[in-house]
Amino acid sequence: MKKLIIAIAVLCILSGCEKFLNVNPTDKAYEEDLLTDRSGFSAALAGVYETMNTDTLYGREMKYGFMESLVGSYNVTNSGHNYYRSFRYEYNFDIPKKTIANIWGKFYQCINQTNIILANVDRIKTDENYDLIKGEAIGLRAFCHFQLLKLFGPAISNEGASAKAIPYRDGVTYSATKFSTAAEVITLLEKDLGEARALLEKDPIRSNARDANLNQYAYEHYNSLIDYRGIRMNYYAIVALQAMVAQWKGDLVGAGKYAEELITELKTTQSVRLTLDGEIAPGAFARMPMENIFALFSSKLGVMVSLVFAQPDATISSSTSPFLFPNYSWLRTNLYNSTVHGSLNDARLANWFTQPNTAYPWKLSKYLFDLKRLPSEVNYRPAYENKIIGLHTIYMIAAESNAAANPTKAMEYLNLVRKSRNISTDLVLNADMTPQKLKDLIFDEMRKENIGEGYLFTEYKRLYKAIDRPTLVQPKNEIFRLPIPDDELLYNPQN
Repeated sequence: MKKLIIAIAVLCILSGCEKFLNVNPTDKAYEEDLLTDRSGFSAALAGVYETMNTDTLYGREMKYGFMESLVGSYNVTNSGHNYYRSFRYEYNFDIPKKTIANIWGKFYQCINQTNIILANVDRIKTDENYDLIKGEAIGLRAFCHFQLLKLFGPAISNEGASAKAIPYRDGVTYSATKFSTAAEVITLLEKDLGEARALLEKDPIRSNARDANLNQYAYEHYNSLIDYRGIRMNYYAIVALQAMVAQWKGDLVGAGKYAEELITELKTTQSVRLTLDGEIAPGAFARMPMENIFALFSSKLGVMVSLVFAQPDATISSSTSPFLFPNYSWLRTNLYNSTVHGSLNDARLANWFTQPNTAYPWKLSKYLFDLKRLPSEVNYRPAYENKIIGLHTIYMIAAESNAAANPTKAMEYLNLVRKSRNISTDLVLNADMTPQKLKDLIFDEMRKENIGEGYLFTEYKRLYKAIDRPTLVQPKNEIFRLPIPDDELLYNPQN
């Protein structure tokens, strides 16, 4: 635990300013002292996860906060609300501008943290966990670059892959890094993910359950490489990212290949599996943690979500900032109960929204759980997992990749997932079912799954598709490409 605390403090310093690198105070830990053995590197990786867990990233803004406000899931009509400007894509106002700059900075902080780990990891090359450490660090670096590409890079289907995207930082550097094109970033992502996958071939997740604790100190979350491999950047998360990067590139054949490789292996190992009938219920299993391929654990999750999601019995107005309320009536009518593909039996509709009585506004309750139940309770620990990549996404990639070439197979994937959400009526192929109509069904299923997840905005961007909200928002580059922060433009003059 001591090394974890040191790692977070030291790596934040090392990743933030060059001048600290040459400081060697006797009373403070620094890079050369921390990264000398397995426990030091384990703690350093924990520091990366902690940065990702901050409210700037997956503790709020990259999940149910800023990113979700962009797709119209919430009813944000009060001009004084924290998310009013982002709801309207007015990125140059102070609050969204600061949020966007912070997201950029935090992801690059994570990247620099991983690069510091990788610059030193050969010190423990003979350690039995060397491959796990190096593979995990490379995977995290690729993941963070991929998120930046999706947010700040071009919509490839509209601007092309030759458009300027982001800097890809694959080494410890405190000077400006030239921006790469989207194609160049994708090439580097593919290289990193290929290397990470090779290093993680013998990942324990492939032979143990996703929640298997192979380390006796279960309370030291993230401070052991073999503690709860199922929520880390493990082998399965790398293969999932390979599928997602290929899909973003526009290579549906490659995306489908990776997705089906993952689906096939998981059917055998059951390390990660689709939820079973009746498993979706309020509390620990509302968000289906058994499907988490990559997730972040946070003992603070319950407190953090309570700052923006009102409790079921709260009587506060739906326009009260910073609280977020779902656009329930519209979502219910136009999505979950659609005449084309919807069902009121959908377990997500039943378990993710609540209204104790008509005097209260509808609440998004999928993140709410009993805060008196602690993560030390083994059966309740899944409530503290914050999904980043889920098995549902992989099935949707497999379905989309087969929509034109093998629509029967695509429909099988789609209906399998629908059944796991308590939708018993299968969708059927008929003479009118074009590949595009099938892709639209897949997209709407993805929308149902990702309410409050921060995922849909970049999917609209990938497809350069109008954002489906009460007032349809037509696709525009100025909406889909988040603005590069002013400081980056100022201090990176080569671009």
